Amino acid sequence: MKSLTYALVTPSFSLDLKRCELLVESVARWAAPSLRHYLVIDRRDVPLFEHLRSARTELLIVEDIVPNWLVRMPGVRKFWFSFRTRPVRNWILQQMVKLAIPSAVKEDVLLYTDSDTFFIAPFDPASFERDGRVPLFMETGQRGLLDYNDSWHAQAARLVGIPAETGYDTSFVGNVICWRRDNAISLQQRIETVTGKRWTQAIATQSAFSEYTLYGVYVTQVLGEAASGHWYDGEIRTLNHWKPVPLDIAGLEALKTRRQPHHHSAMISAKSLTAVSDIRKVFF
Repeated sequence: MKSLTYALVTPSFSLDLKRCELLVESVARWAAPSLRHYLVIDRRDVPLFEHLRSARTELLIVEDIVPNWLVRMPGVRKFWFSFRTRPVRNWILQQMVKLAIPSAVKEDVLLYTDSDTFFIAPFDPASFERDGRVPLFMETGQRGLLDYNDSWHAQAARLVGIPAETGYDTSFVGNVICWRRDNAISLQQRIETVTGKRWTQAIATQSAFSEYTLYGVYVTQVLGEAASGHWYDGEIRTLNHWKPVPLDIAGLEALKTRRQPHHHSAMISAKSLTAVSDIRKVFF
């Protein structure tokens, strides 16, 4: 059986630079040497991130990945201008980029990791393989708990051509999310078959949308566990602070005490505005 190759994929931008530096430092300290790391950034941010480039870490440029009918307008930060659809919000554009990355890289398995995440323990993604299958994060018992979860699932169902339901019990949203590259490419093709449009154009017209939910619905409802090369993993392996409330040193220390042996990483939401210098003091 051929050994799988792995890569981390991290979309980032100028305001998250200091957090991204922590992530890159933690990867160097804790991750398996074979694990490649792609930082996906706007062209205008290349000078800011250039110092992070290394034998392991490569910079990918957003403008080289998205279709040429999407352009950034000078002075406009919240939207990209589109020659084929209405303007595309940054949030949707970032999800389009994640969906496009599998066509731009060669590794078999991609681990999507935001720049406010960092590793806190040894991490080798190959250690989670089960007979050549890799984990797909799928949290159950979520019916009615998450805002937009139903609409994310319903939109995903429409895009892959299956009946939409109500009251979805699953969530595929988390940190260090694992996708198989071949599945993601076949997902692109499935969307085009169902919608009759290029997948990029179909996604650009979405409003409330989750790329992780789309991939999860495709894997579980279209491919099925046996054919997808995944096993379903409900373990939350990242120590999380999601609330948009800053943590001081004491709060960070309290978060750290919640760490369990299965936690290989931590995520302190950039929206919390927690000082990066304090994160470094407590976790590094």
